[in-house]
Amino acid sequence: MAELEASSEVLLAELNEVLAAQEVKPHHVPLIRRQISLMIRLGMTEEVLNGYSRLSYLVMLDENTWLSYFDLKLASYARPFTLDAFVEVLEKFDQAEQDYLYGDVIDFLTEDNTRNMVKSVYQRGSHVLNESDQLWQTWLGWELGLLGRASNKGESLDVLHAIYIDRMRTPHTSLDQTSSAYSSFCSQHCPEEYEVRMIEATEASKIAKDQLSEKRYGRTRNDFEEQLRYTADPNARVQILLEYAHWESDPRARTKSSGQGPHLDQRSTQSVYERAVCSYAKAVAILSATLDESENSVRLLDRQLQEQSKQKKEETHVEREIMRQQMELNGEAVRAYKDAESVTWRKYGSWAVETLPPEAAGQVWSRAVRACPQNGDVWVDYLLNEVTTSAAYERSLALGMLDMPGNRVTDLVTVFCGRAAMENRLIPSENVEGGFGTPVMATVLRGLDQVATVDKSGDSGLRLEKFLLSWAETRAPAYLEQALLVVDKPNKARSSAYQMVLLHADTLSRHGEIERARDVFHKALERSDLDWPEAVHEALLRFECVHGKLDSLLDAQKRIDRQMEKVIKRREKAAIHTQQQQKEPATAVSDTHLDDTLQTAANDARNEVVAEGPTASGDQEPAYKRSVYSPIFLRCQQFSVKQSCLLGLVRDREHTTILVSGLPNGISRERIESLFTDCGPIRETTIISDGHNDLLDAALVEFSSVEAVPSALQKDRRKVDGHEASISMLWRSTLFVTNFSQEIDDATLRQLFSQYGRILQTRWPSRKYASNRRFCYITMESPSAAQEALILHGYKTGNDGFGMSVLISDPSAKTQRSDASNSTLFVGGLDSKTTEVDVRSLLQGRGTIRNVKLGWDPLKRICKGFAFVDMASEAEARACLQLDGTPFLKKKLKVQISDPNFANKKAKDRKPDQLVERRDRLVTLTNLPENTQEGLLQQALEKVVGVRRLELFTKVNEAVAELESAQDVGKLLLGSEPFVFQGNEIHFTDRRNRAPPITKASTETITTTSFAPRAARKAKVIAKPRPTAVAAATSKAEPGATTQGQEDFRALVAAKNKQREEKLNTAKESATGEKRKSELDEQDDVKRART
Repeated sequence: MAELEASSEVLLAELNEVLAAQEVKPHHVPLIRRQISLMIRLGMTEEVLNGYSRLSYLVMLDENTWLSYFDLKLASYARPFTLDAFVEVLEKFDQAEQDYLYGDVIDFLTEDNTRNMVKSVYQRGSHVLNESDQLWQTWLGWELGLLGRASNKGESLDVLHAIYIDRMRTPHTSLDQTSSAYSSFCSQHCPEEYEVRMIEATEASKIAKDQLSEKRYGRTRNDFEEQLRYTADPNARVQILLEYAHWESDPRARTKSSGQGPHLDQRSTQSVYERAVCSYAKAVAILSATLDESENSVRLLDRQLQEQSKQKKEETHVEREIMRQQMELNGEAVRAYKDAESVTWRKYGSWAVETLPPEAAGQVWSRAVRACPQNGDVWVDYLLNEVTTSAAYERSLALGMLDMPGNRVTDLVTVFCGRAAMENRLIPSENVEGGFGTPVMATVLRGLDQVATVDKSGDSGLRLEKFLLSWAETRAPAYLEQALLVVDKPNKARSSAYQMVLLHADTLSRHGEIERARDVFHKALERSDLDWPEAVHEALLRFECVHGKLDSLLDAQKRIDRQMEKVIKRREKAAIHTQQQQKEPATAVSDTHLDDTLQTAANDARNEVVAEGPTASGDQEPAYKRSVYSPIFLRCQQFSVKQSCLLGLVRDREHTTILVSGLPNGISRERIESLFTDCGPIRETTIISDGHNDLLDAALVEFSSVEAVPSALQKDRRKVDGHEASISMLWRSTLFVTNFSQEIDDATLRQLFSQYGRILQTRWPSRKYASNRRFCYITMESPSAAQEALILHGYKTGNDGFGMSVLISDPSAKTQRSDASNSTLFVGGLDSKTTEVDVRSLLQGRGTIRNVKLGWDPLKRICKGFAFVDMASEAEARACLQLDGTPFLKKKLKVQISDPNFANKKAKDRKPDQLVERRDRLVTLTNLPENTQEGLLQQALEKVVGVRRLELFTKVNEAVAELESAQDVGKLLLGSEPFVFQGNEIHFTDRRNRAPPITKASTETITTTSFAPRAARKAKVIAKPRPTAVAAATSKAEPGATTQGQEDFRALVAAKNKQREEKLNTAKESATGEKRKSELDEQDDVKRART
């Protein structure tokens, strides 16, 4: 009892703190939620109901919260209900139903309310094609019950007829069942009107049937509904609904050839969007309940830490840390779901603005900010479509959810920038006067204060600072001095950002403040955390060339040289540290030799810099040129020497390749490589372009060593020809996708993943070694787009029931694969009774065995005589090769490194007829485009004919395909339509009629010692050869004649032999006939002589 009293005292004390905080922030949603939670634990029912009412006005509530509220509300009323209580409950039910389309709330509502309430609920959910039947059946059952008790059957029958006809006008998946039910209803209650009623019903259902079967892009509404019916995974359902919503609202849907346009049903589109946002809300409700439990647990552990002894504090502290990390993870998950929901709401709102009346569109945006109050983009869109913007703006800040979870400031800055831009549009520039009274200045200052309160380091994007300087310089020059004072205030994000330094200094220099601009550069040079020092160095030299004198220019050079040495040392340390973290073979230079080489290069560079300094000869012009440009060149040369020393011998594409996106369209390879000349040697640069003028290009830059990557990443957000380029590691934007259905091709995956961002590249594996390989790599335009696409993890792409695996590409996983280091063994010569245990005992003591795959016959249930063994490393696998040839159960073992291409190699004992049959199925593909992927080419070819194996020869841009049958070869060769792949028309050649490659010998003059068929001997079966054969062999080849080979000669000889054999058989048969005829004549002569 004492513990309960103490616990109540703690809860009351915490509640007092929450109420005191609410006096300052009355609309702060997290405080209201905390207040409700404490009051529920204290049994304060009336106060809980008031708290729920306030909360439901500010934000949308999830299903469980509404049901809890209804339970408390109904329990608080005296029985029987008064009219006011009944009306109040109905109003709350209506509000709950308008928030999200919750099935449980609707079911509860339809049991206790009148026909109008039931009808309104049905109408809101009538266009949920596969689930609205539940609402309609409830309404229909209620009406049929009234019919049984009605005194005036005629009115009730008219109402039921209207209900049936209206239902059949509405598209739904159970339309046939509804028509059958109406037929039975008419037969039972009005048989004399049966034909008239059924004709009316048939006419009414035509529109609904047309909408259900309408096909766009190969899919119908029925297809989507069937897919939703058999999909249980919530994430997969959300993706289907998003595709469904895009299908319904697609503005590019064209008119059919018959002249009929697509059925763009507004209510159906609204229904799909509502179902999509409701799916997100359900997922968030589950995570929010877990998050609340974690928060309560953390608070309880905090109180226990204050009362416990030292020994128990350590255990409690560990438990609290685990709970805190779990709470952070849940908070991030909730935020991720809410961000995804906000994207759907924004699409919903944009569609509503274009399609629905202004009042209805405004209601959609109003619900959007209540559903996602923590997303700044939703609030900005709402402000653009709201008349009373001031109230909405203050409400977005008062809710206190823009910075959740943690110290996130992105959405907070978005709201302040949107508000400042709106105020800037409303106030003419001639009305702006000096001072701090303008709303734009006040909004920006308030935003900076709010951002500093949430995160002291500030906004890394510096959006408010950039907006303030640009606005003050162009729209309000009287405020420029105040804006510069604001930017001068120390802030980590501003002080370490090269963009802010350049913007600040350029603004000052344009208005004649040369000394202040120079001080900005000098202060920036002294900072060790400057994100891109080279850009500031270049800007300072340009500034001094334009505004400075020779002394200031030389002073700037010395400052840059001194700071550049520090930068190089910091980068050296970072590069060495990165190199130590990489698990690479010991093939690089030794540490001692590396240090000596670096020191020597540094000394040489310093001596050259001193030698290139100003001279006393009085020749100022050459000294000016050398002093400006030579140190920069020497620093680049010095750093390239260091990079060449650190260059390893092993190519590591995963850790040395960066993705540069946002480049201007049509940029050259040389221009891209010039951006990274100071980082290190570049091995390869690949430009990725979609060929559209409205899209920006991207590039993959692979360095020769991993040490060049850190300095290259520091150039992120640099402007290239007027466009801001984004630089990141390639693997962070690359997705590893596997476990999808075999019918999935590149176009399907691109359509699926393109909704989360632009796809730069897809890479498919070759299937010439294994035809069942089902994985690919998808490169998105940015790491954030790749992160958003992770929601497809677990998405089911086919009827096989397996969820697709979508993960960020992990370069370290390559070393863990058994095929990456030749660590798989083939063990042959095993007995039929050998088990996996026998194989493990055979290799025991020679290394770590990861996996054993026994060749097993499932029918005979015996071992096939071989096994594949995955060892932990290649060294351990090669150590097992000593067992090759050793006896094992009266046999000799065969232990070799597994060759994945063994099945495709030519067998020595292969029969000639098999070779001929395989050659008949081969076809050559020519005129292939550059950088053709073997996997994509095989996918395209398989859509025409069956392909067993395809091998690409990149040097000659050709490929050889082994088809399923010789008929498929004929289909390709005789096809009427050209086969086009990536813009090139592919040509097919039969391997049997393919001319042999032109060699040096074949181009020389044919002589009698060259290749020629030898004349046959007379004594053999083959007849004497014709003189023309020898003459043809000895004569010179004609210029345009096709050179024939050994195979053609053998075919000719075989044909001649067959002809001779047929002639001999004919001659034998004729000779046998003459002999029999002569014997019969002799017998007749004998008979005549006797007579």
